[in-house]
Amino acid sequence: MMEKWVDRELEAAEFLDKRLETRFKVLLDSLSQHSQASIPAACDARSEMVAAYRFFDNEKVTFESVLAPHIESSCQRVSKQKVALLIQDTTELDVTRPHSTMQGTGPLHNGNRNGALLHLLHAFTVDGTPLGTVYGQAWTRPVRDTKQPQVKRGSSEKRLQCARKPFEEKESVRWLHTAQQCSELKVHCPKTQLVMLADREADISQVIEYCSAQPNFDWILRSEGSRVLHKNNKTEVSTSTHEALAKTKPLFTRTIDIRQRHSWGSESVKHRPGKADRRERTANVTVHAGQLLLNDPRPGKPDGIKVNAVLVRESTPNKKDEPLEWLLLTSLPIKGRQAVELIIEYYLMRWMVEIFFKVLKSGCRIETRRFEHIDRFLPALSLYLIVAWRSLYICRISRAAPNRPCTVLYTSAEWQSCWMIIKKKRPPSNPPKLMEMTKLIAQLGGYVVRSGAAPPGPQTVWIGIQRMHDFANAWLTFGPGAAL
Repeated sequence: MMEKWVDRELEAAEFLDKRLETRFKVLLDSLSQHSQASIPAACDARSEMVAAYRFFDNEKVTFESVLAPHIESSCQRVSKQKVALLIQDTTELDVTRPHSTMQGTGPLHNGNRNGALLHLLHAFTVDGTPLGTVYGQAWTRPVRDTKQPQVKRGSSEKRLQCARKPFEEKESVRWLHTAQQCSELKVHCPKTQLVMLADREADISQVIEYCSAQPNFDWILRSEGSRVLHKNNKTEVSTSTHEALAKTKPLFTRTIDIRQRHSWGSESVKHRPGKADRRERTANVTVHAGQLLLNDPRPGKPDGIKVNAVLVRESTPNKKDEPLEWLLLTSLPIKGRQAVELIIEYYLMRWMVEIFFKVLKSGCRIETRRFEHIDRFLPALSLYLIVAWRSLYICRISRAAPNRPCTVLYTSAEWQSCWMIIKKKRPPSNPPKLMEMTKLIAQLGGYVVRSGAAPPGPQTVWIGIQRMHDFANAWLTFGPGAAL
């Protein structure tokens, strides 16, 4: 029996071919129940496997067409929120294989790996519950000509080449295009306050100028650190934005919990260059705020860009860890501690897009999917974006609404079968609460219930969900829920 959420999520699917639309729903249902399995293993029979690969090979099935109905459903969820955080970020999809190469892929960061890049605008509630992707683009870089001499990355010659290239032709224009999508989304969500979040890579004059001119959405960008204040004449000494804010009177101090970050070492990213580990810790920070007039280095832009800014810097950094220092540029008001605290809390939610990418890569194992050509891989990527959203949604909605009945997420067969297997007794007549049931399902994925334990994370939940589906199918096939 197909999951009800699949029908709701793909209600707007339109391939101008009913057979493709039906196959799309069947595929999403199958792959969401076995997100870590290979496509052949997730399909019930060889005929279904063949139909799956034919679906991804159909010329009507593209990255955009597969993602479109999910975007429509995501916009509907956003429209029901008072405030929605729109987080944009880019990730690499490494499909490098030891003995074969997927056709159509391009070089990634260091040139030794192949794959594609994915840039998303993903919506979240203010408490981190994912609402879905509202815009996405995937692309591959052109293959480098090995006969031509390569300019070293980071060299002055490379920077000069990049500076001469028109902004519209640069890969970084995606940050501007994605910001423009926020204005378009506002048309469909007139009653929702939209707040766009982006990290340092989006610190681009064109992006800040565009966002500053938009009255229909707010934004928070982390500055990359090299910006200076606007000067009225050439004789003035340049002052960095960090220095200018650091000289102001601190508004308040607070603590910030820094999440742990591991070096690249998972199975899906074992070919990647190493990243420094970051341990989980609590940092004591001092917060400054003020209005800045940023220097705009572009020719013909003599007036600068006026923005609100918040500086968050570690008060007493230690020698073991990289000191925390954020300069957040924003359109949100900065008058008073409460307003500035809200900006920091919103920016802390930017981490949720990193968790979403982890679910996509580890929970859905998107980088291990084997296709002959990138044109088949990209539609599969779109489908797994929906699967990843659903997995993370189950985890986070259980935290946001722990006392709602579990039937808002789980069918009777799902929660009753898991209850009997874990509790070793008949299920109650009234459905348990949502968080209680999610914890039970997470136990199937390795979650340990103990006093004071944090709620289950996405990894234990997605593993547990796969086992839950198997139990529910058995329950409906030959268990108490079987038809006579």
